[in-house]
Amino acid sequence: MSYLNTVNSIFNLISIFLDMIAFIICLSFLSIIAYHFIQRNHHHHNQIINNVPLILSINTLCIIITKSIFQTIHITIPTIMKDFHNITQTEETFICRLKAYILWSIVGQLYWSYVLLAFFRFVRIIYPKQLWLCRSFFYLYILIPCQFIFVFIGILPSFLFFDCIHLIPNEAFCDILIKPAYFCAYSNTIAFGIPYTILCIFYIKIGQKMRQPSMIRLHQERNRRDYIVIKRMLLNSILLCLIAVPYVVLYIISIFYEYLNSTTLRFQWLSSSFGSFLFSLFLPLITTQLGNLLKSNKIIPRNDQTERRD
Repeated sequence: MSYLNTVNSIFNLISIFLDMIAFIICLSFLSIIAYHFIQRNHHHHNQIINNVPLILSINTLCIIITKSIFQTIHITIPTIMKDFHNITQTEETFICRLKAYILWSIVGQLYWSYVLLAFFRFVRIIYPKQLWLCRSFFYLYILIPCQFIFVFIGILPSFLFFDCIHLIPNEAFCDILIKPAYFCAYSNTIAFGIPYTILCIFYIKIGQKMRQPSMIRLHQERNRRDYIVIKRMLLNSILLCLIAVPYVVLYIISIFYEYLNSTTLRFQWLSSSFGSFLFSLFLPLITTQLGNLLKSNKIIPRNDQTERRD
């Protein structure tokens, strides 16, 4: 095995390890939520059903689990088999291209689920009188379904119209081609660019609102917590961007040489696995309800039930 193949194999093994850890963490969180839901089903089930941050957390946890499984099946396992068993003969099929489209859509869902978490904090501060924007039905039956529909439709042109999802040369999986570059730029804008931009806008607008002297003192503490939460979300997103910088540099170089190095592809999906890992770790820090549940085995602390509902 050459030095390059060794590096590729190490990247693959780290990637599958991170996905496994993210899967275990998220499954543990969901199990704890399910346990408390069943335990308190007769008397306190509305505390979960009407708890918007917890609903949005479940949405994110399910997406991370799905992404980890799908990426492992479509990317990591085939590349590991190729590296260790020298599998070089692979065929492009419709199923291969479809799996690449679904994987990219799921990755986009993860970042857009982050936007929904931030949106809930945003509307509570900017539009405190619009109570319907904080109701659970609005997120459960409107925003979360719209999140899935928007991303799947947004990535769909790359699969159907642009015809830019194909089997990568000398690889065992399908992905978005580097040429023409605007095809990949389009998909990345839908999956990453727009969510990052929205998070930044939320952060700036909330920061401006916090500086207004007319803010009601009763809401200052809650708004300060919401501001800190979005700040943590933005810092997490910035960290993921910094991790992806080496891949972006290598990708730009590959565009000029019209060849995408196998190590660059491995690093791309390693960054994606690291993103799943970070998202799963940061979720209790940005969702008060989930953090309290994990710490004290209570959905709502006794001393602050009303405030902690949000």
